[in-house]
Amino acid sequence: MSDMGMNILDRALRQIAPRTALRRVQARAALDVLMRYEAATPGGRASSWRPTAADADTEAGVARQRLAFVARDMVRNTAFASRVQTVIANNVVGDGIIPKVTGRSKAARESLLRSVEAHCDTTAIDADGRQNLYGLQRLAMNTVVEAGEVLIRYRPRDLGDGLPLPFQLQILEPDYLDGSRDGALANGNVVQGGIEFDTIGRRVAYYLFTEHPGSNTRRLRFESRRIPADLVLHIYRQDRPGQMRGVSWFAPVALRLQDFADGQDAHLVRQKIAACFAAFRVAPDAEFEAADATDPASLGKIIPGRIQNLQPGEDIRFGTPPQVGGVDEFYRWVMRAVSADVGITYEALTNDFSNVNFSSARMGRMEMDRNVSSWQWLMMVPQMMQPIG
Repeated sequence: MSDMGMNILDRALRQIAPRTALRRVQARAALDVLMRYEAATPGGRASSWRPTAADADTEAGVARQRLAFVARDMVRNTAFASRVQTVIANNVVGDGIIPKVTGRSKAARESLLRSVEAHCDTTAIDADGRQNLYGLQRLAMNTVVEAGEVLIRYRPRDLGDGLPLPFQLQILEPDYLDGSRDGALANGNVVQGGIEFDTIGRRVAYYLFTEHPGSNTRRLRFESRRIPADLVLHIYRQDRPGQMRGVSWFAPVALRLQDFADGQDAHLVRQKIAACFAAFRVAPDAEFEAADATDPASLGKIIPGRIQNLQPGEDIRFGTPPQVGGVDEFYRWVMRAVSADVGITYEALTNDFSNVNFSSARMGRMEMDRNVSSWQWLMMVPQMMQPIG
């Protein structure tokens, strides 16, 4: 080891504890490499970052479920959160992703088309009997945006059940997945977060609860059962290699949306309070103030167009509510940030077209269309529609 890059302490440690001296020099060299990249420098402007070496599912961990619960609450109670979900589902699914029927002959195609239409265009395909295939697509997409993932269970039926095609589909929220199932099995398979993988990493089964764990049921115990993977479709947007489960699409914007909603409520309350103080009566002396309890001038209420004669020495002073400047621009900035984070346009999110022309609106729409196309052809079609087909 040369003396280059070593101080007096390092040289002393080299004689007493060579390994400690080596680690000090190596750490200093690694820090010098980090300093070449400002973004890799710890502390200072980078102190708000939380870098980690964990994989996608370890990072999500228990936060995945809480994020889903938070997103559901926002969709229920925050207008623009519900709007985000609606815009994405309307554009990805719309009236439905339509199946295409192929066959060797025209008669075969027409026969198959009749069966497909009788089953998929009606509620016969829904195990709950509520939606047709296109309604199930929308329900699945809503759940993906909200919770980050959705499960679709394939339920085979008997020919005697009277269905045009002998199967039905059941949309399940990811809450049905038993995340407590974890560990190695005797056959060499591994269960991670309720999903069973074989020795080469293929999904072979899902452990699903028989009922929603959040349902108001009389049962005191929920059980999960092993369902073969070929009977379960697991749909989510995969953002990282090896990612086994999805995360709510509201994760990057949840706090911003909630702060925005709270800010709107605070602004409305401030305006309501300010409006309550329309005018103040000023009495000339204490004697008149005491007699004021009977309201001799009838100033308890002020109505439009009223001309009022005041008592001698009495005065009226109108309140000046506090004004907050730049509210509209601030709200626009927040909504632009939210729309950019979720991949839709500001205009689609807010229905505010006041500051765009045809060219700028079209350019924004083209970028959004690319996102919609990727959600359709890289998620919904390969993960849901092709397996159903």
